[in-house]
Parts: sequence; structure tokens; C-alpha cells
Amino acid sequence: MSKKWISLLVICLFVAAIVVGGVIYWRHAQIYPSTEDAYVHGDKYSVSSRIPGTILTAPVTENQLIKKGQVIATLDPRDYDQAVQQAEAALAQVQSVLATDRAQILQAEAQIQAAQSELALRKLDLKRFTELIKRQSIPKQKYDQAVTAEQVAEARFTAARKSLSAAEAKQAVDRKGIKTAEVRVNEAELKRSYCTITSPVSGYVSKKSIQDGEVVAPGQPLCAVVPMSGGHVWVDANFKETQLKRIQPGQKVTFHTDVNPDREYRGYVESLSAGTGAAFSLLPPENATGNWVKVVQRLPVRIAVDPKSNQDHSLRLGLSVHVVVDTKSAPVKVEDGRVEKS
Repeated sequence: MSKKWISLLVICLFVAAIVVGGVIYWRHAQIYPSTEDAYVHGDKYSVSSRIPGTILTAPVTENQLIKKGQVIATLDPRDYDQAVQQAEAALAQVQSVLATDRAQILQAEAQIQAAQSELALRKLDLKRFTELIKRQSIPKQKYDQAVTAEQVAEARFTAARKSLSAAEAKQAVDRKGIKTAEVRVNEAELKRSYCTITSPVSGYVSKKSIQDGEVVAPGQPLCAVVPMSGGHVWVDANFKETQLKRIQPGQKVTFHTDVNPDREYRGYVESLSAGTGAAFSLLPPENATGNWVKVVQRLPVRIAVDPKSNQDHSLRLGLSVHVVVDTKSAPVKVEDGRVEKS
């Protein structure tokens, strides 16, 4: 065989290899869509003070791993201790007034009993004097005195009943005052409890911005706590719209970071965004113009990280990730577009 035919055969084999390789790569890309436009994201819990005060202690340090409920900072509690004491003193004062009200009610009830007994006696006297005056056995003056005495006893009985009603009404008002005072005590104790600032979750301290002796205002960020485990960490991968045909929630995903390309992480497609990045941008593109150029859009796809592959919490927020989706895998059971975790 001449050199000419040999050269032609080599060229044909080379072209055939390129074509076969291209077909294999294209087919692989269809079954295993991938992207490097992906980053690690996660929950960030901002810790702030609910009350104004002076930082007494701030025992945590930047990047420290802390547990849920661990103390992050304490405020000087002296002002709030005084407020609690004042509220408790006001409550004790109202409670002492209530004791006086009870005594007044007992006194009014005793006065009613005395007035009622006196009224009954005066009625008997009046009845007796009425019979005597009919027989003209007594002077008219004594009869008039009996009538007056009966009227006075009736008035005293009515006044005693009104005094009891007034005492009971005052007691009801003072009981409401006790409830108000108790609410103020609870409020003062609640504010006092805010002097101890604890972590809402377990995670790493980040962006600490406080020092001992610093005066803080309500809502002022003191630090952030970033949990690096469980569902608190995920990957947002921006796939081209031409790659989304086969991607479904629940499909298996493998990815690695640029920090350690040799380590493979696992996860699942958790959900697909409701719109592309351009749709939610501050200034969405205006395509109704004469100078329109088609640009392939990207849709954010959220990847849930398998906790078993991130047990050492090596993933860090913001890391660049290379994501590969296995569209042949059986989707994990999902509910409302989200992966159902066992």
C-alpha cells in the first residue's frame, strides 16, 4: 500500500475517532448534565440584642464552633435588676391594698348584719307601738319616735349595703391592678432575661463585631452563627435552559469543590427555581427592542447535600462547586417539589 493511501487511512481514522468521541461526549452530557456555575450556600443566623445595654462579657471568638444555647454575650443587668425590684415592690403594694379591701368588706358585712338586726328590732317596736296608739295607750310622741327610729334603721341598713358594694367594687379594681402589676413584673423579668444572649443554633461564629464594654442598641447585629450540618447547607447550581429537559427533583447528584477536587460529595436535586436569574434581577432585560440577541438563560437548581458526605463540615459557604446530575437515577420521593428527607 502506498504512503498516500496510508496517510488517507490515518486521517479517516482520526476523523472517525473525533466523531465517535464527540457523539459519546454529547450523549454523556445529555445523561449527566453538569455545570461549574454553582456555589455553596447556607443558613446564616444573625444574632442581635433585644434590649439596649453595655456588653459585660463576650466569651466567643471568631470562627469558634458553639452549641445551641451557648452564651454569646451578656449585658450589664443592673438597670434591669432595678426595674424588676421596682415592679415587685409595686406588686407588693397593690397586694397590701387588696388585703385592706378584704378587711373593709368584712367590716361592711358586719355593719350590714348589725343594721339588719337593728332594723328588725325597730320594725317590731313600730308594730307594737302601732297597736298601742290605736288603743290610745301611749302618747303620740312615742309613736312618732318609733316611726323615726324605724326609718333611721332602714337608712343605716341601706347605707351599709352601699358600703359593701363600694368595697367589693374597689376590690375588683385592685385585683385588676394586681394583674397589671404582675404583667409588669413578668415584663421586667423577661427584659432581664434578655441580658444573656445565646446562640439559636449550633454552628460557627462569624462576623463578630462586639467587645467588652461596648454599648449596643436593640437589633444591632453582634455576630452571625453559620450551621454547617444537615439541611442548613445546600448548593445552588445554575444550569443552562438547554440542560433542564431531563433534570427532575429527587435525582442523585455528585459534586466537588475547587478546594479539594479529588473529594466527591453527594446530594439530590431538591427543587428548581421559579424563574431564571434575569427574571429576578433588579433591572430585568427589555427584549422588546430592535437590537435583540438571544442569550441562553440559566435557571438556579437547588441541590440538597447528603449529610453523610459532609460529616466533617468541610463545605464552606461561597465555595465554587462542579455539579453533575445523574438523570438516569430513580428520583427520591419528593413532596411539593422538595426532597422528602427521612
